[in-house]
Amino acid sequence: MGTFEIVRTLPATPERAFAVLGDLAAYGQFQPLTRIRATPGPVRPGWSFVAYTGIGPASVVDRMVVTAWEPGEHFAIVKVGPVLDGWATVHLTPEGEGTRVVWREEIVPRPGWLGRRLGPVSDPLMRWFTGRSLDRMAERAGAR
Repeated sequence: MGTFEIVRTLPATPERAFAVLGDLAAYGQFQPLTRIRATPGPVRPGWSFVAYTGIGPASVVDRMVVTAWEPGEHFAIVKVGPVLDGWATVHLTPEGEGTRVVWREEIVPRPGWLGRRLGPVSDPLMRWFTGRSLDRMAERAGAR
């Protein structure tokens, strides 16, 4: 897999958009077949969470650690799991009456040499999956 980028304009202030996008423990509400186990306490650099996507033992384990946290503006994570490697960055900027979100992510199944070869097949699927989740988050952010 490789790096992909998704850009959306959310109908919300950067603070409201960040409140939804930055609620990492709630991502299971936006991603199909995904449940989240998060470290207690406030999100900040070093805070971690695990996403389990799939059904029972057929789930993919995706361990992540927050590496940057600037509420209303930006956050970044790194994937440190046994199955997936990579990172994600999310940048928010005011745009008109809403917020422009730029989501960049790299997802590489381990071992990396095999995961990178799967990119042409898996990248379009991951772009769709992430875009669909982001659209669901946009709906929540726009709700007042």
